[in-house]
Amino acid sequence: MKITWYGHAAFLIETGNLRIILDPYRSPDSGGYEPIAEPADLVVVSHENDRYHSHTGQIIPPFELVRALELEPEGRVVRGIRFQAVHVFETPERLPEDEVAIIHFVAEGMHVVFLGDLGHALETAELAPLVGAHVVFAAAGGPPTIDFPEIPALLDAIGPRIVIPMHYKTPRINLAIQPLERFLEVLPNDPVVRPGSSTFSLTALSLPAQRTIVALEHAR
Repeated sequence: MKITWYGHAAFLIETGNLRIILDPYRSPDSGGYEPIAEPADLVVVSHENDRYHSHTGQIIPPFELVRALELEPEGRVVRGIRFQAVHVFETPERLPEDEVAIIHFVAEGMHVVFLGDLGHALETAELAPLVGAHVVFAAAGGPPTIDFPEIPALLDAIGPRIVIPMHYKTPRINLAIQPLERFLEVLPNDPVVRPGSSTFSLTALSLPAQRTIVALEHAR
């Protein structure tokens, strides 16, 4: 599996012959990230936010679109992968208008969890389908997504081997969120790998024994 971070919460996951893009932003309106402007087989969005998380207009068609909030309770198999969603909220108040989704799926023997704009601790039922995941994409910029004091317990409960930070402050985002260093401060015992690029490849056999943070450079 090959993972590329475009910027903000947008990723490309290449698995088998599939190109899956998660949560594409709108350029330049997200602050300065350049357009993705690449083809995809699937585009999967965690919620409707055309500026930061669900803009498909700059991705080269044709592609299939999966809206996580519209998935059936048992998930949906698309191109051989079952995509499932956990309905959560962007803020601790859990207001209906703040509903977002955690996306998760299994590919190449690895359970991948995209936490999206999760903004609160998880209840037992919300957490259950995520426990034992191998790879977690985690918002690392603090409120309005999950606050820093809640992050260690959340990751401990899920138990991933790889954590990939996203949704944090860089010179190319105009949101009032925090830089990556604030996220790393609350996880002082986790090794941090900095590949020095926007891309990281892994297999089930290459997963580290200890939970490890992989900090990618944005591609756009």
